[in-house]
Amino acid sequence: MLQARDLKGRTAISYARWSSGKQAEGDSLRRQSENAESFCTTYGLTLDKQLVDDGVSAFKGANLEASLGQFVADVKAGKIANDYVLIVENIDRITRVKPTRAVRYFLDLLDTGLTLVTLTDGRVHTAEGYDDNFANLLMSLMAMQAAHEYSDKLSKRIGESWNGRVKRAMQGERLKLSKVPFWIDQTTQELNARANDARLIFQLATDGHGQWAITNHLNENGIPSSRGGTWGKSMVQDVLKSKAAYGSLVLKKEEVRSYFPPLITETEWLAIQSRQRVRHQNPQAGNTTNLFPRLLRCAHCGSAMVVTSSTVRGKTWRYLVCEGRSLKRTDCKSLNWKYDQFEADFLERMGFLALPIPSGDTGLEDSRTEELEAEIRALEDRHRNVLAGVAEAADAATRSILLDNARAISDNIKTKRDALTQLRESAARFQQAATHTADFADDIAAMQRMAKDDREDAKRLIANVVERIELESDSKDLRRAVVTLRTGYTHQMVFDTSGAL
Repeated sequence: MLQARDLKGRTAISYARWSSGKQAEGDSLRRQSENAESFCTTYGLTLDKQLVDDGVSAFKGANLEASLGQFVADVKAGKIANDYVLIVENIDRITRVKPTRAVRYFLDLLDTGLTLVTLTDGRVHTAEGYDDNFANLLMSLMAMQAAHEYSDKLSKRIGESWNGRVKRAMQGERLKLSKVPFWIDQTTQELNARANDARLIFQLATDGHGQWAITNHLNENGIPSSRGGTWGKSMVQDVLKSKAAYGSLVLKKEEVRSYFPPLITETEWLAIQSRQRVRHQNPQAGNTTNLFPRLLRCAHCGSAMVVTSSTVRGKTWRYLVCEGRSLKRTDCKSLNWKYDQFEADFLERMGFLALPIPSGDTGLEDSRTEELEAEIRALEDRHRNVLAGVAEAADAATRSILLDNARAISDNIKTKRDALTQLRESAARFQQAATHTADFADDIAAMQRMAKDDREDAKRLIANVVERIELESDSKDLRRAVVTLRTGYTHQMVFDTSGAL
């Protein structure tokens, strides 16, 4: 069997791996890297590069499909020479799967021609060394068995610990938490003196302000951030996304409801998520040129209608233009609308916005929510079973098929969760629309003035009530706008554009 001194003059690649974020923040990379460099210096090897799998578990074999697995695959395919020396801290850096599977992968790796060095025991592993001495295989097999047993016990302890914490929290027990929202007291887990600062953030978001506007407002008023300094947009975003706002504690993706005192209702929180996502997707949402950003759509092709302007003889004209047509994304033939005339006509005839909410049965919506939740639970069970099969797979081909299956199930779970979120957000928007519509009648009289003096507030009031406006322009003289309210009510506005648009 080769000795470390026999490797002098050869080129090495080191491999570092750790499975948890705490290890990444700690000593893992430095320790594994420095040990590899020290070995190369001592025995005269040239360290060419380093492979790193950050936060990748070897217990479930995920690293066999990550950078280590890709490296070995490239060696097999002839893309990388097989005369490298691969340096790892210990055999468990490569794999902690069951020994019968681990030894197959281990021998397969050596059969590529690579030489493997494990630093903790100073052993040099080659295919020839294992062919010539069966004891070498037994030693590695025992090391693999020990690594798997350790990981198996650790995984079960961690899983049981988290499951136990979730269960205790659901039963009303107060847990010791290393991190809580800035408006929650670390010791008592009740609201602290900064609860009103947090409420202000959610109120601004509910009023239709974007993350930049909220950030500026907080800094301009000297309100300290969650970390004690000035606010950044990402900090505001983190606060708005926190489910602790309506009282939930999230542990390992498990939601423990009614754990914290709530600042707002879940309905209000869901409506904020929907509003923030739509604002992020629309570049005109942050200005006041257009009172209807995110709302205006082309009735012919479904594209957004955006405001553009042109100046002729010193006078500027603003137009609503189909984005699909202007960017040649569609073959739409819709006509432009003069924006100022559309806005004036809309504001003059917008009494329909205060129409009462039509009565509706939420039973179907509740039923669909329950169906989606059941489907997600079933898919999650299937996903766990497939991952268990990956760990038991006897060969790379089977493992690859199972991993593809697991990815497909994971994508399906995400699709179902997105649908569930949209359904719940839709219900939240409807409930909020009930309040906004009832209040809107009082604002109509002031809207004409607000459109001139406070366009930001006018834009917010309209967005609170209107879901979308579809503009139809088949005729130059007569055009139509179909206005869908957040309450589900639809209103049609006909415009006589002869000489106006």
